Amino acid sequence: MSGRKETEISCHKIVGGRADGEVLISSDPVCFYLVDPETGRVLEKGHALEGRCIAGKVLVFPGGKGSSVVQADGLYQLTARGTAPKAMIIQNPDTVLVATAVIMGVPLVDQVDPAFYRSVADGDWVEVDADNSRIVLARRCPGSSRRPRSNEEPAAAGMSE
Repeated sequence: MSGRKETEISCHKIVGGRADGEVLISSDPVCFYLVDPETGRVLEKGHALEGRCIAGKVLVFPGGKGSSVVQADGLYQLTARGTAPKAMIIQNPDTVLVATAVIMGVPLVDQVDPAFYRSVADGDWVEVDADNSRIVLARRCPGSSRRPRSNEEPAAAGMSE
């Protein structure tokens, strides 16, 4: 057995809830109005995630940008079409993004232990448990976008949760 390792990391709950999914990291702030609501693909030219899909991901990013109207409407459109991120891990929360996440019911955390940022990578799997102020980081199963079972080899996992 390869001994898949999970790491539990502390965080601060902003919006409660629990979700797990594949990590997508952005080095740029995100404006949800500049994401295609039909596909969840980032449309903003020159953005670190341009052309990448945020739907169903746990989005790790520095902060939001844009007015309250465009942020709220952007995340609303994504949520209504099922293309919103499952959860958000943010470094610099602002009132617009926080209010938008509250309204849309998207789990949102900040004040994450710096060790998380040193070890997380695109494609890793995380569970965000905002209600208990914790994140569980697990390495991605090769060839799978689903979470491995805790007792499985990573290569054999991925077909059930």
